[in-house]
Amino acid sequence: MNRKLKVGYIGWLFHDDTPFAQAHSVCDLNVEKVGKYVEKWPGTKGFADYREMAADPGLDAVVISTPNWLHCEMAEAFLKAGKHVFCEKPMGINRAEMDRMLRAQRASGKQLAIDFEMRVSAACLRFQEIVHSGEIGEVRGIEFIHHRGGWVAEGNGLWRVDPRKSGGLYFMEVCHALDFFRFVLGEITHVQSFKMPNMFPHYAPDMPDNMTCHFFFKNGAAGTILTSHALSVQHAKEEEYPAKGHDMNFVAYGTKGAMRLDAIHSEILITRLEEYPKGTNGRIVEFGRTEKISTPNACHDINANRLAFLRACAEGRPHHQDAHDAWKTHAVCLAAEQSALNGSPKLAVNYAA
Repeated sequence: MNRKLKVGYIGWLFHDDTPFAQAHSVCDLNVEKVGKYVEKWPGTKGFADYREMAADPGLDAVVISTPNWLHCEMAEAFLKAGKHVFCEKPMGINRAEMDRMLRAQRASGKQLAIDFEMRVSAACLRFQEIVHSGEIGEVRGIEFIHHRGGWVAEGNGLWRVDPRKSGGLYFMEVCHALDFFRFVLGEITHVQSFKMPNMFPHYAPDMPDNMTCHFFFKNGAAGTILTSHALSVQHAKEEEYPAKGHDMNFVAYGTKGAMRLDAIHSEILITRLEEYPKGTNGRIVEFGRTEKISTPNACHDINANRLAFLRACAEGRPHHQDAHDAWKTHAVCLAAEQSALNGSPKLAVNYAA
C-alpha cells in the first residue's frame, strides 16, 4: 500500500483514521463548527474557504458534501490542484456542469467518484447477486416505487425544490435508483417519462413532485421508476411506515420468478413461477423465501463507498465506478426529466461526453 492519504472534508465533517486514510483538514462557512472539529482532533487544519484548502500541498484527497450547486466548482478546483475527489451526487446541476466536472477529472489524471453508494450497500449487492445467479431466470423488467415526504419551504428545502440550485428531481434524489438499475441490468438506451400536475405549489414549475419514467435497456429489458412526494405523511415515524404512506421498493421480474427489495426494512422477498394447472402453459406465483439483511445502512452505506474510494486511491488502483460511468447515470437522468417536462416523448439518451 502507498502512504496513508491525507484527506479533507467539506460539509459533512467525517474523521477517517485507517491504515490508508487520515483526516487532514476540514472546511465549512460555520467557523464554530470547524473550530470544534479542530479542537476535538488536534493536528487537523480548519478552513473557511475551500480554495485555500485546495492550495494546501499536504492534502491528497477531498470529500465534498455540500449543496448541489457547489459540487462542480469545488470538484473542479480540487482536481485542478491535483487532489483526488469524492463528491456527493450530483455532478453539478445541469449538463454543462457535469461535462465540466468530467473534463476536469480527465485533465487532472486524478480519481473522481460520485457517491452512488447503493453499489456497495449490502442489501443492494445481495439483490444484484440473486439477479445474476439466475435464480429468478432471465430478468426482463425492473421497477422502483418510492412514495416519500415532500421537501418543505424552509431551510434546505428551499434550494432542493429549485432546479437552478438542486438540478431537478432526478439529480436531487432519484439518480440513486437509476444508477442501481444500470448496475444491475446494464446500459439504458431510451427513456419516456410522464408527470401529473404538481401537488405542491411551493415546488418550482419545472421541479416535478411526481414522475413515472420508463427505461429501455440495451439488453431488451424494461424498467419503471415511480416517485411521488404527495402521499407519505410528513412527520410519520419509521415504525409507522408504510401505514402512513412511505414505501421504497425495488422489484426484478424474471422468467422463473420475481424478487422485491424493501429498501426501508432491508428485506428481500423471492417468489417463483409454477405451472398451474398441471400440464398447461398456465403459471401462478408461489412463495419462495425471504431474507433479512441485518447490516447497518444496508441500502445506503455512504461510509462504505467513501472508504472504498480512499483505499483505492491509496493503493493506486481504480475505484469500482469511474467518473465516466457516473456521468452516464446523469445523462439518463437528464433525458428522463426532459421527457416529462416536454410532453412525454420517447428519447434516446445522449451519451456524447
